[in-house]
Amino acid sequence: MRGRVLLDEPMSRHTTFGIGGPADALVYPETEEDLRRAIDWFRERSIPFKVIGNGSNLLVGDPGIRGGVIKLTRAFKQISFSGNTMLVGAGAKLACVIAAAAEHGLSGLESMMGIPGTVGGALVMNAGTDVGTIGDLVSEAWLMNDSGETRIWRDRELGYGYRESALSESRMVVVGAALALRPADRVDIYAKMNRLREKRASRQPLRHRSAGSVFRNPPEIAAAKLLDRAGAKGMRVGGAEVSRKHANFIVNREHATARDVCELIEQLQRLALTTYGIALRTEIEILEDT
Repeated sequence: MRGRVLLDEPMSRHTTFGIGGPADALVYPETEEDLRRAIDWFRERSIPFKVIGNGSNLLVGDPGIRGGVIKLTRAFKQISFSGNTMLVGAGAKLACVIAAAAEHGLSGLESMMGIPGTVGGALVMNAGTDVGTIGDLVSEAWLMNDSGETRIWRDRELGYGYRESALSESRMVVVGAALALRPADRVDIYAKMNRLREKRASRQPLRHRSAGSVFRNPPEIAAAKLLDRAGAKGMRVGGAEVSRKHANFIVNREHATARDVCELIEQLQRLALTTYGIALRTEIEILEDT
């Protein structure tokens, strides 16, 4: 297999939180065949593995990961166009995908502005904002199962909902997708991108390391508004702190550990439950020892 294999690799280097102990092995496949071989190697030895992209919605435990991690950011970055359809690899960063679409005069992805993840992770969790999600655009996704076989799932099979999809419960690895976009004036696209970028910068703690929104929005009220009203801003455990700018962000202020973050999450859940009777569900993925 081509590509790099790193042993005892600190996951703090591979998450936007900057937190996490070492993975036994971290693999960077360079081609789809490399990915297939890596999956086969782990499966044949009954070694658990996790596929990640930019690590932007992920909290890895302090002991690390007993098993393998396959990271798709060095390959699977291809971006091409067929009419109004954008063909993208799972390892492509959303920022690059949005910029390429705008350059081609295609609209639809602007709502993803500022989301730091990759296409693969976005597809699994149906990333987005209050003005749209990536699931609204997917016409098909290209997948690989744990036997190394490739599959195509159409939009109706992907089961998109609020921050969820059928992919999250499957054992499929996202390889890429086709996104259905629409033609628009480039000036209008860039103007919308700039508005959304400024909106995000004014409301979110982009200068600090985080994993994005910690909790899903319950039906009753946005999680950030609920926590703000409950006085959560500035709450702190160790090096982890609830952002003073956005109450649904926990930031790594000073060498935070995963334990710090988890304890703070538990405190916020208790606060929401005792104050408003609302149970908050985490949006970030917490990956303990596998």
